[in-house]
Amino acid sequence: MPEHKISEFEKWDHLQVQLALLFKEKDITRVELMDEGIGLLKAIVEKAGEAAPLNFSERFTFIQNNKHNYTAFKQLDELFKETKKKLARLRAQNLK
Repeated sequence: MPEHKISEFEKWDHLQVQLALLFKEKDITRVELMDEGIGLLKAIVEKAGEAAPLNFSERFTFIQNNKHNYTAFKQLDELFKETKKKLARLRAQNLK
């Protein structure tokens, strides 16, 4: 039976839950998980460059420079959602 490979988006779903809790508790270890999330998003966008959401570079830079900030966490979450939608739309267009 083939192993199910966990996608970057599934990894983010798990990280997102952990990060939400760490931000709520004001736990500084959240920065390490933010780095992990940033790396996941970067890998996704590098694999499928045209999937980058609007203003990706500016938003991504903000996130990298403000990892400790809750607003950066929310922005990272939004970028994951937007990237996932855009990838789905691109796949659907390629099937036509």
